[in-house]
Amino acid sequence: MSTLKVHAELAALRDAALEDLMATSDAELRQEAVEDGEDLDAVALQIKTAMRETAAATLRQYLVRAKERSPQKMSTRATLSVRPSLEQIKQIVQGVFKTDASLGLAFRNGTKQTDEDWLSLYDDLIAIGAIKPDTHGN
Repeated sequence: MSTLKVHAELAALRDAALEDLMATSDAELRQEAVEDGEDLDAVALQIKTAMRETAAATLRQYLVRAKERSPQKMSTRATLSVRPSLEQIKQIVQGVFKTDASLGLAFRNGTKQTDEDWLSLYDDLIAIGAIKPDTHGN
């Protein structure tokens, strides 16, 4: 069987499975999960975690692409601009995350960011346009 035919058959199976899933009511899906011994709360948590990780990875990729497009512009901006105080930066960054649901943040090995993390995050948010430096005294 050719690779092209295998891909076509897999795509058809996927489409049929999705059609079947979309035709099934929420109540039926819940009932099937309970019958299969699934913990619905655990499944929901797994899905939520996967979605957050995917969103964070997408944002990291977006940031990498933004940095690649204008590395000199970003480094010039960071060195020429005067940042607000660290406390102001924390407030600005937290405000951006509260008002822009498309942004996400993943912590490394814990839940606390270092001062350098805050400064870097602030610079990155300026670089992607989430923070306008002129509106915060830069």
